[in-house]
Amino acid sequence: MHQVLVYSDSLSWGIIPDTRQRLPFDQRWPGVLENRLNISGQRVRVIEDCLNGRRTVSSDPFKPGRNGSEGLAQRVEMHSPLSLIVLMLGTNDFQFCHPYSNAWSAARAWRRLFMRFEEHPLSQGCRSLRS
Repeated sequence: MHQVLVYSDSLSWGIIPDTRQRLPFDQRWPGVLENRLNISGQRVRVIEDCLNGRRTVSSDPFKPGRNGSEGLAQRVEMHSPLSLIVLMLGTNDFQFCHPYSNAWSAARAWRRLFMRFEEHPLSQGCRSLRS
């Protein structure tokens, strides 16, 4: 069975706009992906590690624990072996409270996060989809 880790923010968490509620697993895109792949004969488990407000490499001044680079290595180790990891972060880097809220800074932050992932020993042999 293949395991796919989705490490993302609220866009994958499945927040229902204007609420603090979450869509059911079968309606969130990671759940749709898992179900469709399994129906097609692939044996796949999609592991959601998604958090509202998660950023690439910086902390949120109002919500602790949102620095994506601080948890990535542990998630890779916890869920190994992984066949694929989907990193979908960067949207929250453009929030007003971030001191470097521009495309150039967000791209550099994303590259730093990806390089950190590639350096992890358990990431070897794992594919990644670059956004």
